[in-house]
Amino acid sequence: MYSSSRTAVALMAVAATMPFTISSAQAGEGYSGMSGLAQREIIRRQEAVAEADRLFLEGREAYAKADYQQSVDKYRQALSTLPEAPTLSDRRQSYTEHLGDASVALAQQFRKVGKYDEARQLLDGVLAPDVDPENIAAKTELGYLDDPIRTNPALTYEHTKNVDEVRRGIYMAQGNFDLGKYDAAKKDYENVLRIDPYNTAARRGMEKIAAAKSDYYRAAYDQTRAELLMQVDQAWELSVPAELPNFGPGTNNDNQPSDGVAYITEKLRRIVIPRIDFEDTTVEEAIDFLRLRAAELDTLELDPAKKGVNFVIRRPRNNAVGGGDSGLDAATGDAPLLGGGDPGALRINELRLRNVPLAVALKYIGDATKLRYKVDDFAVTLVPQTETGEDLFTRTFRVPPDFASMLNSGGNAGGGGGDVDPFADAGGGTGGSLQARPPIIELLKQSGIDFADGSSATLGAGGSLLVTNTPSELDKVEQLVDAFANQQPKQVKITTKFVEISQENNDELGFDWIVTPFGLSANSVFGSGGTVGNGGARTGADFVSPINGTSIPGIPAGTDQVSNIVTSGLRSGDQAINRNNIDAILNNPSRTAQTANVAPGILGLTGLFSDGQVQVIMRGLAQKKGTDLMTAPSVTARSGQKATIEVIREFIYPTEYEPPELPNSVGTSSGNGLLGGTTGSSSGSFPVTPATPTAFETKNTGVTLEIEPTIGENDFVIDLRFLPEIVEFEGFINYGSPILSPSTDLFGNAVNAVITENRIEMPVFSKRSVSTSLTIYDGYTVAVGGLMREDVQNVEDKVPILGDIPVIGRLFQTKGENRIKSNLIIFVTAQIIDATGRPLRGADAAGSVPVSTGDLGEGVLPPLDLPE
Repeated sequence: MYSSSRTAVALMAVAATMPFTISSAQAGEGYSGMSGLAQREIIRRQEAVAEADRLFLEGREAYAKADYQQSVDKYRQALSTLPEAPTLSDRRQSYTEHLGDASVALAQQFRKVGKYDEARQLLDGVLAPDVDPENIAAKTELGYLDDPIRTNPALTYEHTKNVDEVRRGIYMAQGNFDLGKYDAAKKDYENVLRIDPYNTAARRGMEKIAAAKSDYYRAAYDQTRAELLMQVDQAWELSVPAELPNFGPGTNNDNQPSDGVAYITEKLRRIVIPRIDFEDTTVEEAIDFLRLRAAELDTLELDPAKKGVNFVIRRPRNNAVGGGDSGLDAATGDAPLLGGGDPGALRINELRLRNVPLAVALKYIGDATKLRYKVDDFAVTLVPQTETGEDLFTRTFRVPPDFASMLNSGGNAGGGGGDVDPFADAGGGTGGSLQARPPIIELLKQSGIDFADGSSATLGAGGSLLVTNTPSELDKVEQLVDAFANQQPKQVKITTKFVEISQENNDELGFDWIVTPFGLSANSVFGSGGTVGNGGARTGADFVSPINGTSIPGIPAGTDQVSNIVTSGLRSGDQAINRNNIDAILNNPSRTAQTANVAPGILGLTGLFSDGQVQVIMRGLAQKKGTDLMTAPSVTARSGQKATIEVIREFIYPTEYEPPELPNSVGTSSGNGLLGGTTGSSSGSFPVTPATPTAFETKNTGVTLEIEPTIGENDFVIDLRFLPEIVEFEGFINYGSPILSPSTDLFGNAVNAVITENRIEMPVFSKRSVSTSLTIYDGYTVAVGGLMREDVQNVEDKVPILGDIPVIGRLFQTKGENRIKSNLIIFVTAQIIDATGRPLRGADAAGSVPVSTGDLGEGVLPPLDLPE
């Protein structure tokens, strides 16, 4: 390398003087008779040498930048450009040496990337006999090519390219992962695996992506769970009534007329003719005058080409609708027109008007000539008054995909079916089923479109409505289609909340006194407490146990009743508060007598004397028990259509029972009785079949909500008919009685043995429902029903005389109070939402999110015309 560079520098120095030397020599030849040709040849050679030097220098620059391929190409171009001359041999030699160095460097690159054939071809070119057969670097590199240790023979150029693609894909995937673009990163890793199926880095990267997504989904799960639990807590909130909104002037009255009959009718109303003076004027001349003046005075239309009104004078035709064009030139036979049957030839004797609308002018012209005018889509036609039919035309309208359903809902909501139950099952079954929609022509008829003979309507699957009808009816169809097409897709979300709060407060305070017999005087007068009587029994377990092993007379241990009680007539506990309701029956399915317990004792005091004992028990009770129930079924439905949500369980229960079967005769036996009686006793032993259910019914228990909302024209008022219902199963009541059989016990005593319980059970359901119709503002909540109830039971018992003693008398009284309060309120919230599920109003309204105003290519959703 050092010698080559030194040689190149020397050649550059020689090159500076080379052109002059060559020119002098060639000039001498030129003077021998070839001066012009020699001069041109000299110039060509000088330019070739300069071009070769330029290419040589570019090759050196490329070599310095390690762009060996370009360097080799430039050196080869320089050698091919350099002229063949003895004086240029050193320069050619320098070029060749530089080409060899660049070829060896390029061969090294090819060897590293698997281009073995290309590398060998370059090295063979360097070691060619006429180039540099003794090039040591080329021989060394050629030896490396044949060495399998230094050069992997399985390496290919495609593999090295794949390695680069894999490296680039790994870096790209990691970059997308760092930016949070997990889906893009996963695609990059998948592309890497398509190239290198066993790439561990790609699999680890996909594992990281899955872990990152899993972390996100866990966070989303926690957020969703917290959000739903928050909604449960939020449902307990009682909404504060909002102020009545201030409705501004509606925009419905300011609607601009659309194309068609309404547009031309508006022109006839707005165009005012300042002056009309007709005297012996034909209808044709009068119409020409109105046509010109209408074009001059039309302020409704800004386009000059569309100003004015088209007028057509039609000759009488047959009255048959759709009779074709054959009747256009035929006069009515019953009332022939003047002027040979041509309405245009009729004359107006005299008509003078000032500042009248165009419609009024046409009316006066028609009165003067027995004509009438009718407005079509594009013109005003004057026809004889005796003609009543209209021609049929066919038009195609583009309608929304749900056009038929909107017509169906609109017809049901606004039709005259007020007496029809909107929640009745169409087929009489228990479940809902989709019903076939009426034909489109029937739906259009329900919307006010008239269809005469020969007219028709067809709704295609692609949203095209083909209607054949008269121009006036076609205009009605157009207005109907425009009304639905311009509507933003909306539906109503209805949430019904049943909030029931109940609480039971029970307070009681009383005293029990026991006085054992004691002597008053010399064993002649004794005193003690009273008898049990008809009051609640007090047992020994309620009082203080014997002290120091000494039993208190009159107070037995265990559950035996206590005697000598002074306050036995005072009610306490379950004896004071009666719960004679369905819950009491459900809690006692066997219908046995329930034991009434007194309130528990909270404090006792015992006095032991020589002749008797006294004991007092303070009984107290303060209990609060509350039950809170909140159920909030919700459902979303389109305006005018019924929706149903059911979260139920089907409960099947018996409704009819076969009576129990008893045998006609009873057999006897002399052995043991039914219950193991002694020998010699006899008892009946017979089979009994208890009551058996034979008929069943199904009851849906759970939540059912049926609604039918209708959105008002201002998109703020919602007319709602709804039926929410909550049914719960409470339990069974046994209406049967046990079947008994006489028998004896182990001791020979006569007893009644239960053969079968003979249970006849019927269910008890609790139901909360409301069925009503109301009007709600969008997003507001109203209370549609409720029930407040409070049951109060007061007990004030006292011992006569003793209970009337001031202050001390309270020790001989029992006071108890039980209050059961319940409040059930039913709320309904109605909210209009768009097709994305966001409300039209409020903080989460669709207007708070930027929406594209261009075509569908600029945003995810089409532009929405949101209400102001």
